[in-house]
Amino acid sequence: MTATYPWRYGSGMSFAKIDHWIGKTLFIPPIVKLCQLTRQTQFAVSRLFWFLAALDGLYRAQTLFGSILWGGISIVMMISAGWRADMPTRSSMVFRLLAAALFIADLLKAAATGELAGAEFWVFVLVAEYAAIIRTIPPRETAAPAASDQAASRP
Repeated sequence: MTATYPWRYGSGMSFAKIDHWIGKTLFIPPIVKLCQLTRQTQFAVSRLFWFLAALDGLYRAQTLFGSILWGGISIVMMISAGWRADMPTRSSMVFRLLAAALFIADLLKAAATGELAGAEFWVFVLVAEYAAIIRTIPPRETAAPAASDQAASRP
């Protein structure tokens, strides 16, 4: 006789579905809009937000070792953003979900203590990681046709 475990298969959301929902709902639409507005690739935006995360780590460092570590990471990310801005990058679902869990933990800590400082680091990391998984950016949608198109259609 085979035991069935309904909680293992099909009853709950898989990690991939959770990751897909987080990306599709919270992160990818603003990233696409940012790419369209700035005319940058998603890979350049990913590297930009990794650089911002490194700078935030440097700002929040409390020891000499932490300052040196985050300073070095900031320099590496700045060079990477400058030299390889449009090179494709990879992202890991496990890392994105870990970052989301740590962000939620920071928010819960902030709710308990009233101090929100530090949660922005995880937002930068999540934006960088979700930007890396976007493969194509759709063209910008225009609200009205250009003036030259309107003039050309007149008799």
